[in-house]
Amino acid sequence: MHPIFASRTNLILYLVAWIPSGALLSFVISMSAPVNWAESAAVTGPFTLVLALACLSPWYSCRYLPLRSTPVWKLLTNHLLAAVVLSAAIQMVARATAAALSDPFPHLDQRFNPALPVLGGMVVLIYLLAIALHYALLAVRSSREAEILARESELKALKAQINPHFLFNCLHSISALTAIDAGRARDMCIRLSDFLRSSLRLGERTTIPFREELALARSYLDVEQVRFGDRLRVIQEIEEGCGDVEVPPLLVQPLVENAIKHGIATMVEGGEISMRGRRSQDLMRFVIENPFDPEAPSSRKNGIGLANVRNRLAARYGNAARLEIEADANRYRVILTLPCGVTER
Repeated sequence: MHPIFASRTNLILYLVAWIPSGALLSFVISMSAPVNWAESAAVTGPFTLVLALACLSPWYSCRYLPLRSTPVWKLLTNHLLAAVVLSAAIQMVARATAAALSDPFPHLDQRFNPALPVLGGMVVLIYLLAIALHYALLAVRSSREAEILARESELKALKAQINPHFLFNCLHSISALTAIDAGRARDMCIRLSDFLRSSLRLGERTTIPFREELALARSYLDVEQVRFGDRLRVIQEIEEGCGDVEVPPLLVQPLVENAIKHGIATMVEGGEISMRGRRSQDLMRFVIENPFDPEAPSSRKNGIGLANVRNRLAARYGNAARLEIEADANRYRVILTLPCGVTER
């Protein structure tokens, strides 16, 4: 279906845009034949409407005859033939209209005849211009579709990195835990399977409500709770309105994992991870904060969690979303700002 027919508003705006073209045609006809403005406008109105609708047909012929893959002779033959046929049809409509108006405008059909060749030439030019505009429109649309496909491929590739990266870390933790407490290692395996089941189910969707994303992050924390026990404490303060915001799946879990791996795990006494969410009318601000040991060896440069989240945000939202990092003496803070009600740029 032509984009103009996608809504009644588009069609009305398109027809209104033809009013100046109709006025120009009327002026040219009045200059080419012995007819006054009123007579010219009376004849021009009906065939301008027909011409406006006919100039939408190149949408289909241009899609059938792609500019880059169709031989030049075939393009010229088809489009010029269509232009000539339309020109002849418009002249017939104009002549019939002039004949029908001969009673209120005496001898209009005879006086209008000198304008027919000029009208025919203008129709050919207008139709060829419509063809060029449709090729341009199709090129823009094709470019936009290619951009969307590339962005979706990038998002899938980035999301595909998350589970292997997380799974490697968890298996490493389970391996270490088996030598200390086999029962806890078994419990961690069970919770890990529950988490992976949930992440696979949610990861197939493009966006999910933030409440489901938080539930997934809590499921991950349950896995790590087995490993760290009382060393891991979590505080969650999320405003109720945040739960309805649509977000990409598996966005928070890498941030929580980062807080544990580079924060809690580096401290003998463990620490507290706080998650706070606030929503304004247009934005949601989510903050994850954790303590860290400034003297512990830094391994952040080897991780992909924060870089993955930042790249996914850029691919989906452009500049509308931000991931900021703040650190003081012994506190590390990740601030995620997302637009509300916007799922992709």
